[in-house]
Amino acid sequence: MTSSRVSSLRLDALLSHAREPAFVLGADRRIVGVNRAFEELVGYPVESLVGLPCAPQGSSQTGELAELGASFYPPPESLSGRPSGRTSLILNSRGERQLRRVEYWPFHDVHGTLTGLFGLVRALEDPRHAPDSDSLSLRSELLELRASLERTHGFDSLVGEGPAHKRLLDQVRAAAGSSMAVLIVGEPGSGKRSVARTIHSLGVRNHAPLVLYDLTALPPEVLARELFVANDQGEDASDSPAEASERLNLPDGATLLLTDIFNLPRDLQAQLASALDSRTRLIATTTEDPEQTLKADRLRPDLYYALTSMVIRLFPLRERLDELPLLAQHALERANQRVEKPSPGFTPEAVEALKAYDWPGNLRELARVVEAAVTTAGGRFIKVDDVPAGIRGNLGSAYLPPAAELPMPLDELLTSVERKLIEQSLVRARDNKSRAAEILGISRPRLYRRIKELGIEDREEPGDDHRPSS
Repeated sequence: MTSSRVSSLRLDALLSHAREPAFVLGADRRIVGVNRAFEELVGYPVESLVGLPCAPQGSSQTGELAELGASFYPPPESLSGRPSGRTSLILNSRGERQLRRVEYWPFHDVHGTLTGLFGLVRALEDPRHAPDSDSLSLRSELLELRASLERTHGFDSLVGEGPAHKRLLDQVRAAAGSSMAVLIVGEPGSGKRSVARTIHSLGVRNHAPLVLYDLTALPPEVLARELFVANDQGEDASDSPAEASERLNLPDGATLLLTDIFNLPRDLQAQLASALDSRTRLIATTTEDPEQTLKADRLRPDLYYALTSMVIRLFPLRERLDELPLLAQHALERANQRVEKPSPGFTPEAVEALKAYDWPGNLRELARVVEAAVTTAGGRFIKVDDVPAGIRGNLGSAYLPPAAELPMPLDELLTSVERKLIEQSLVRARDNKSRAAEILGISRPRLYRRIKELGIEDREEPGDDHRPSS
């Protein structure tokens, strides 16, 4: 063990005599010493742990050392000199996920300068000897919620709470235990594909591929060629041409995921309804009401009845604002995996600004906003000023400021409104620039120019989503 950054022999004694897993961090938040119980907990020898930085990355998911270090990131209260504790998810080298409470006690030199932190890892139910960190309370709550979801439902990917969310989780489990078709209904960005992938990953067919086609991205002739066995393929000499054309072009046991199912032309709807059999499972998504689509004669009755044996409806984010702090923290954990300088969390004022917005783009918009805020924050807690102007101005769906007083200078307000309109149109068009330009009533070249001038993230247009994926 090395303790060059912690100038107290007492720490060596604390490590050697501690019965719980114990460790020492230097003032630079790197591990400088551990005891035997800590080595056994994480599954790594002391030689691999000394020097490991503890940075605010996302929840440990891979078991890699960098992710392990994130499990022991100290709360700001401890770095400022006060004992504190937090909940942490520890994924050891054996792949075991363990939810633990980690407590920190700071040490100072004779001048009052922080020289290091002594940490203990305890069971959640053990008595608490250090107060909870207020700064990281939201992250602790998220970790405990995900652990509860894993215990109760067998998965933790769909974060949320409350009666409506519990019903969603129960429906997902029921769908996963069945092979019948599932229709997922929800606004753009509400998480329909995440629900579909969760159903597939939990189901008895998860060994077979999940094949996805975006029905807004492919013309009818390409869809017909991709979805159904071509007459000239000669798959089976016993099949007549008509029978061959009504077979899905999928391996046995595969799950077919069709997004925006009601964009399927009626002739292909008939083929799809005829082709469904026990060899293939269908999951479909839509932003539209199935009953209204049937009444408008845009949906064939045979496909309607095939699809609606199990319907899962997702609530828009504006109806889940009580859950928004946890959903924002979940988005932050994911964003932290992709940025150079991860953020440990949000200030209370930033959370209130997010809750005041109406989120027409739902979870997809929240993820983009949080990632932008993480980049702006540059490694510190996300403050109100790090949230994009259109969000903290609460422009919402009306895009109008209070009549009495503008919330910002007019030019800045107009720019933020234009940026918001473009971002909303891209969400509605699923990043298809031509469709977004039509929604806005401008030309595609002008849209490209304004995207560049306003610094809006230029995401790739859909075009690969129709390819099979496993």
